[in-house]
Amino acid sequence: MEQEKFTQALYEYLLTKNIKPMNNEPKTLYYQLQKITSSQRRGIWEFIANKLGVQQSQSHNYYHNTWCTQFYDDISPYRQVITNMVKLTPFKESSQLVQQFIDKYLGKNFSRHTVQQIVNIQKSRIQKKIVPKCKTLKELKEPSIQNCDMDVDVHFSDAVK
Repeated sequence: MEQEKFTQALYEYLLTKNIKPMNNEPKTLYYQLQKITSSQRRGIWEFIANKLGVQQSQSHNYYHNTWCTQFYDDISPYRQVITNMVKLTPFKESSQLVQQFIDKYLGKNFSRHTVQQIVNIQKSRIQKKIVPKCKTLKELKEPSIQNCDMDVDVHFSDAVK
């Protein structure tokens, strides 16, 4: 799919919803799409697919996996921060860890999906190192020396750095 044609199709879609962006520059359209309601988005992938002669799923996937990635900040320098967050709270819900990270860097525009993937991978790695011999789920989520034998290879001093 060509980026220019995709961008033009997005612009035309917004016009059909009586939304008039200042211009048809990709960044303008991206931020405009972030502001519209879910009811205004209804039918977007079908509209774009028809304009470009592709499948609906292709237009959806292209948007999420290619087109909008140009607007995200590079996550690479922050991977260790995410790893450290997970090490400190390996049993915290993934969605809470993602939100905590996003909130910490409000001025950045990270892909929530990418942050979620990194959190899930790190949680999986860390939880595999924690080999519980617990009797209940509560003991697993709240391990202590009294109620659980744990083989933990998580160095909290490293995670705090």
